[in-house]
Amino acid sequence: MRLTRSDLRERLYQRRFLVPNALTLGNMFCGFLTIIYATSGRFEKAAIAIGFSILLDGLDGRLARRLNATSKFGVEFDSFSDLVSFGIGPAILIYNWCFRLQADEFGVFITFVYALCAASRLARFNVSDPNPLGFVGLPTPGAAGMIAAVVNVSPVVHTSTVMTACGAVLMLTLAYLMISKIPFVKIKLHKRVGLNLIGTLALGALIAIIWYNNQLGFLLLATGYCISGPLSAISAGFRERVKQLAGMFSVRPRKPRSGGGKGSGGDGVPLAKIK
Repeated sequence: MRLTRSDLRERLYQRRFLVPNALTLGNMFCGFLTIIYATSGRFEKAAIAIGFSILLDGLDGRLARRLNATSKFGVEFDSFSDLVSFGIGPAILIYNWCFRLQADEFGVFITFVYALCAASRLARFNVSDPNPLGFVGLPTPGAAGMIAAVVNVSPVVHTSTVMTACGAVLMLTLAYLMISKIPFVKIKLHKRVGLNLIGTLALGALIAIIWYNNQLGFLLLATGYCISGPLSAISAGFRERVKQLAGMFSVRPRKPRSGGGKGSGGDGVPLAKIK
């Protein structure tokens, strides 16, 4: 039986759910590769795998909405993939990178706290109303990207106490930012964003740094996004405090005295009648 063009188009349309789910599967596979590379000491490749996971995670949801292929299964499958790629994978990477040889049990606890907060962040995202303007709490791809950028700067095993302490501070900070209610901006590459002179110069400098030294450039990019939320919250709180103080110390206009006018006494009585 020969298929007509309309029949073929109808069959392809019915199978449109396979395309975004295939990208989600690729995201999970990259997370699995992160675990394999981290446990075998290939930290640079593990960081690159996290980068591919972030890219695929940004494409699957956008493609699903464009194809009208969103489904409950796709949402749950995406959450499990994100937990592997941005929760379990980065935790195992950091554990093998700076905890395993220096502070084994302590590293297990710290990385588990990170994975737990990542799972809580994903669960909260699934039950929350969608916000087109931004995120509440640091997104898990942002936290995983920060870990990948740090490891990519020096992809060798570190056994010093200083690096262990820095790794613990990094993981606990990212864990807190993920479960916090600090707003983070949603990056949309397909929309043009108006930048002032300082923003344009900063963006040009960042692109130049990435071109010259991609390790430092990606580290600055990830750090900038992770601290953008707290800095915006601090700035908004400071502006609100300034407004409150300005309202407290503002001089209120004096009300005019009733009955008093030119040529009258204090009680509104004409001066000619005052004896």
